[in-house]
Amino acid sequence: MLTTLSLIASFASFPLLSPAQQSATILAPDAIVAADGQLLEGYKVVIADGKIIEVAADPRTAGVEVRLHGVLSPGFVDAFAQLGAEIFLTEQSDKVTPGLLAVDGARLDSDAWQELAKHGVTSAHLVPDPTNVLSGSGALIATASEASVAKVTDGQTVQIASLLSSSVSDGRVGPSSLAGALEVLHESVATHGARALGSLPWFFVEDAAGTRSVKTLMGDLNINSAKFILLGDPGEYAGLFTDELVGLPAFGMGELARRAELWRRMSKANISVAFGTRMSNIEYNSLRSSAMAWSRITRDPQAAFESITVNPATMLGRDDIGRIAKGARADLVLWSAHPLDAQARVLATMIAGETVYRADISTNN
Repeated sequence: MLTTLSLIASFASFPLLSPAQQSATILAPDAIVAADGQLLEGYKVVIADGKIIEVAADPRTAGVEVRLHGVLSPGFVDAFAQLGAEIFLTEQSDKVTPGLLAVDGARLDSDAWQELAKHGVTSAHLVPDPTNVLSGSGALIATASEASVAKVTDGQTVQIASLLSSSVSDGRVGPSSLAGALEVLHESVATHGARALGSLPWFFVEDAAGTRSVKTLMGDLNINSAKFILLGDPGEYAGLFTDELVGLPAFGMGELARRAELWRRMSKANISVAFGTRMSNIEYNSLRSSAMAWSRITRDPQAAFESITVNPATMLGRDDIGRIAKGARADLVLWSAHPLDAQARVLATMIAGETVYRADISTNN
């Protein structure tokens, strides 16, 4: 009990720090989780003005040291999120809706955001439903703040495109086949140029034909940074992504057994993944559960940890979230053990230097 009381008292002090204060706070946990998922003992994390300014065993920065009993991890990042949004993030009136903004459907006062923070998720990338061939732009949300509401970090991230026949087949919206969706996509590019896709487009795909067509189009436009979310049966076409980073839906209950062999083959092909929850039977703990399963199945804990931290951030072209590193936002989660340990629990969560969640000490004996 003394350990937990000390922890809560320590995290309680963070909101009292004024952003204008020059004095830094030096967090001294039992260990930190490095970008590769390894535990590093003896390291301290220095934060000021909502950012990490130093990570070192013996920091040079002066400040107030706070001893933390637990493992300090970067906050999890949901690559393509669902919780905390309106039921539908789509426009049902046209084949392409590139101007739609997912941020307009974000319910920042939803209780879901605070629940996500309690489960270690500090950033969620809301994306439009992949109903239209060009579906609109995503939004990056910080899951909680000192005021217990979510906060928009970036209201316009990447353009989402859909080559999902099952989604774009609604006659009220657009084409009824993959071929029709591809035609619409080519027409949009022909009309608007690469601006229709932006510099970092994301494509929801479900088969080899759609994937190959998109890769050909990206080559024609000299866009090398396109990212793919793999739906359908990736076992039939995941081989097209050797040595690449892709998005995968977090798994739901009863789905793990049929994914195990696919994940092993993807790992052997050096395919990196970023888990997201929009297309899944999701729970608040889905990201962590998926990473734990990836680690167990592939025996690659580094890749597993990266799948819910640095990989989603990389897909978004960001280096300020999903890691404990100089310059990153101070999104930190204190755990009772390594976050991929099934027995670990969240003790406290910090976003941008603010403590947004503290565990109930009565449940941590």
